Amino acid sequence: MTRRHREVNTGVLRHAIRPAIGILPLALAIACASVAQAVPQPGVTTSPAQPGGSPSAVQPGTTVSPAAPQSSPQVDYVVPENHRPIPAETEPAPAIDWQSLHTPEPVEPVAPIAPPPRTVRIGDFYTPAPDAVPDEILNPVNDFSADAEAALATGLQSIGIDASRSDKIAGMTAAGAVTGAALLGIPGAVAGAVGGGVGGGIIGAGVGAAIGAGVGVGIVAATAAAAGASTGGIGAAIAAPEAIPVIGGGALIGLGVGAAVGAVGGAALGAAAVGIPMAVLGGVGGGIAGAAIGGAF
Repeated sequence: MTRRHREVNTGVLRHAIRPAIGILPLALAIACASVAQAVPQPGVTTSPAQPGGSPSAVQPGTTVSPAAPQSSPQVDYVVPENHRPIPAETEPAPAIDWQSLHTPEPVEPVAPIAPPPRTVRIGDFYTPAPDAVPDEILNPVNDFSADAEAALATGLQSIGIDASRSDKIAGMTAAGAVTGAALLGIPGAVAGAVGGGVGGGIIGAGVGAAIGAGVGVGIVAATAAAAGASTGGIGAAIAAPEAIPVIGGGALIGLGVGAAVGAVGGAALGAAAVGIPMAVLGGVGGGIAGAAIGGAF
């Protein structure tokens, strides 16, 4: 294999695995970070004392102004067009009126929620994005999550569920799905990668050693032929003591390369074979649990 060929393969491999490497911190952040959601409390208004009532506890010289009611959340970031900021819960969402539910009817599509910059948001789960995650990976993740959440909220409103309650159910469903997928999918992927890596390494070592030994035999045979040995003498040349280091070295190199390639390939296959089904199972379970919580509280 020529140097140029190796450089081309290395470049292709680097570009192929770069997205996977870039998304690892995002997956770890989702799996390990806590839910960073602050729920603002409703404003409290102080009413003046009525005649004959208890005297106020205000100290002399101190002026107390009534608190301004909270109407809409303060948005300190630019919200893209056709999006809305993260809603603030100023009062409990009304419970679902099961008797008023009906078959789906046309409703105004719910606008997707735009998180602040450099923030991972999947439903009611949001946390600062790791610096290692580029916007090229972060933004599509947030967009996909926001669009799915908005579609679910739209569907819930179409059957008669209040807008604030549908927001809560959609947000909790998305957060529960990603939490469940991470809790089951990541350990499953790790276990599958370990098992697949060990098995792939063993198989790859055997195949690589055989290929390497065969290459060594070919080199010795070609050398003997070039030296003028007859066809019948090539076998004797291969069996000569001088051929042993060449053949053995080829087998040893092939063993190492085969073990490395087999381990990497086996780990990838094992992680996918175990991690993906576990992630799907956890996502479904977590989404159902999140929807139940969002509908009840």
